[in-house]
Amino acid sequence: MKFFFYLFLTFLLSSNLFAQNAILDFQLKGTLKKNEYFTLYMGGEEYQSNDLSNKKTGFEVGKIEQISLLKLTNKGKILGSKGFWVVPGEYTITGTIDPFQLQIDPVNGYQNLQNQIIHASTLSAKLEIIESNLDNLVAIANLRSISNQLEADILESLIEKIDSSLHQNKTYLQLESDLLKREFTKSGKGEVFTAFELENKGGGIVSLEDLKGKPTLIEFTFTGCAGCVKILPELREVYDQYEGKLNVISIYSDKTRKTFENNNPIYKKELVTWTSLWDPTNFVCTVNQINTYPTFVLLNENGEVIDQFQGGLYGKIKRKIAALNLE
Repeated sequence: MKFFFYLFLTFLLSSNLFAQNAILDFQLKGTLKKNEYFTLYMGGEEYQSNDLSNKKTGFEVGKIEQISLLKLTNKGKILGSKGFWVVPGEYTITGTIDPFQLQIDPVNGYQNLQNQIIHASTLSAKLEIIESNLDNLVAIANLRSISNQLEADILESLIEKIDSSLHQNKTYLQLESDLLKREFTKSGKGEVFTAFELENKGGGIVSLEDLKGKPTLIEFTFTGCAGCVKILPELREVYDQYEGKLNVISIYSDKTRKTFENNNPIYKKELVTWTSLWDPTNFVCTVNQINTYPTFVLLNENGEVIDQFQGGLYGKIKRKIAALNLE
């Protein structure tokens, strides 16, 4: 079964409503393969579709909003991505699916700044434009995209120059997180896993220290991961069989809290009864070089890494846990 949410949204807009919305008219050429789909992030929401050849949709937007369109496989592998900056108004997005190339029309001032940075021929030229616009969210987002090319002291000095009005913005917080990640490395076998403090769905904080005392199975996942859905029945069997003897934790890399909070529709609610955590800046995921979903990390009672493996054929998770001899 394919769990796709199609974008069949029609908006009848008055002039006042139009002033508060961004309307996107997708006109993409080509077709997806059977194992591919689109994920569209806009207005704090996530939508999935397997057809954007002729679709119109919209969302409420404040002063500025970034939209992102990803082309993925059912296993969660990203085949292409493209982002645009929009303000209230109507836009047409054209391009091709394979190769994945998109354009937006019209181009507003924020997108124009984005294009200037992208087309700057050297890193120093990009930095010059960014540093001159540190009161602009577009510049902050682009600083984050090149942060791994900058020395820590240079990045830190630029972060300190960012306008204080942007300090509560998620992009700024992600940028600070990127700087912090440099102090950590991937946890190898026998090493204590990356220290973390993440929120659960109830708003409580769960840390690595809270999990010590029992072995822990951590699943790295995201809402919309078809491969992650397929392994849920086995994961539930493991959770039930070893309840009280094994911690089971799912860490979600969803872009918004709203997506994370609503990631268990009816078909999943009866399966996912263990703890779900949200990693809003992908800190734990990035430090441990997680790039395929689902990926599992198995810890001993001291929080040390025993194993790291990817989800796959039925029975793999059971075999890994059975080797711990918990019964």
